[in-house]
Amino acid sequence: MRKLILPTIALILNSACATQEQSMPPTDAQTRQVFNTRCSACHALPHPARHTAQQWRHVVALMERRMQERGHAPLGDDERQRILSYLSQNAR
Repeated sequence: MRKLILPTIALILNSACATQEQSMPPTDAQTRQVFNTRCSACHALPHPARHTAQQWRHVVALMERRMQERGHAPLGDDERQRILSYLSQNAR
């Protein structure tokens, strides 16, 4: 019985992640790559409609401080602009 539970849980989690990824608003490939790579290094990708555009500016600034605390490379100006633009355009 235990041998069936773990693979089932893994399948459910993978399906949930795939569903979240598919439901994300579309963007160009380079912005998608930056958003996926930089934001998912520490946590699951947040849906842009989670916050308003103004809230996203504060959240991204907070995440940049956390990246620095954890020793991650800082966002480049182009990366920050792409992420903020994508989040703001698709914010609630």
